[in-house]
Amino acid sequence: MADHASSGRRASDSGAVEPRMWTPVVDQHATWIAVNPVQGCPKKCTYCFLNERGQAAVPPKHLVSAEESVELLVNSSFYGPLRPVALYTWTDVMALPASRAHLADLLEELVRQQVRNPVVLITKCHVPDETIEVINAARHRGVTVLVYLSYSGLGRDIERGIRHDAIAENFPRLAEAGIPIVHYWRPAFPESADLERMRIVLGHAARYARCTVAAGLKVEKGALARLAQVWPELATTAGVIEAEGVYPRGFWEFIHRTWQRHPGYPLFHTNSCALAYVLGRPDFFGVFGSQVCRMRNYCPIAQRERCTVADAERIPPTAADVRAALARRALGEAPFTLAEDGRELVIDAVVDTNLAAALTQDLGVRVRVVRDDADAYWSSGTAGATPVIVG
Repeated sequence: MADHASSGRRASDSGAVEPRMWTPVVDQHATWIAVNPVQGCPKKCTYCFLNERGQAAVPPKHLVSAEESVELLVNSSFYGPLRPVALYTWTDVMALPASRAHLADLLEELVRQQVRNPVVLITKCHVPDETIEVINAARHRGVTVLVYLSYSGLGRDIERGIRHDAIAENFPRLAEAGIPIVHYWRPAFPESADLERMRIVLGHAARYARCTVAAGLKVEKGALARLAQVWPELATTAGVIEAEGVYPRGFWEFIHRTWQRHPGYPLFHTNSCALAYVLGRPDFFGVFGSQVCRMRNYCPIAQRERCTVADAERIPPTAADVRAALARRALGEAPFTLAEDGRELVIDAVVDTNLAAALTQDLGVRVRVVRDDADAYWSSGTAGATPVIVG
């Protein structure tokens, strides 16, 4: 699918005019298939990747209808009937009535076409009562919907245009409606790494959410100078652009000890594991047994047992399976090494992150590749990037 052509420009913080860049309506992200029929966000969070793409603080643009969105999804080369689908990742769908109306139509279309992929909605805006009703209507007719509530503890100086009281109020309202909540604790800045602030954020989320996903700050090359104005150490710390995420040390240490304050409440460093837990599935991304699984994810015993059983019954891919999967992704000639236990695949070639993520799900293994520096997608732990801790 070709990218949409630029159709507008916006002024940056420096006064320069930036073109609006567009992403394919359907693409593969690290954990989920992203469906973006509406692009552009009226909010302007300092850390958001949309800033570099001219898509922050702009009117959202509706590119395709709900019906066409679903058709593009199911006909995409990335599509699989069990794979998670995140809707509207290039906007906040809850921000404006027109975007919420598109969501209502899209959920109705998923019901009509009997598309049963798990659906993820990510927001840091107020979720109106009528939208909660729309979500539950789709759930009651067979569409699994999870809501990721992005609740970071950052102030309005960084999350501009965001009502933080509304984010906090979403938790009990969605929980009372029976909608599964994942607390998306990202990104981390020194400002939000204050101990009391972290206690408040996690304490509130743990009352209502099924689990927390904690993620560091993504630092793209083009954003480094801007982000360093808020977090100066970024400019002098090696590896921040290549990192899976950048973490203030206080935040990093806190999220590895959450079990002391909230025993039994899961905290994950991988979205795929959070989704597997909430959906009642075993790991399907090759994370089980990895260092992230063993040392970073605070995972319930029942979920670890689910993954252990699935791993024991798993049939590892063969070299022929890998070669066939690579061929389906137009990588048939790429050299590779498959670990003896069949859990990790190293491809000795430049591979786009979306293809690496798709291969992870095609084969159910960890995939490591040579990153393309021109890749529009940021560094991902799925493709082998590691965290950087500052402080």
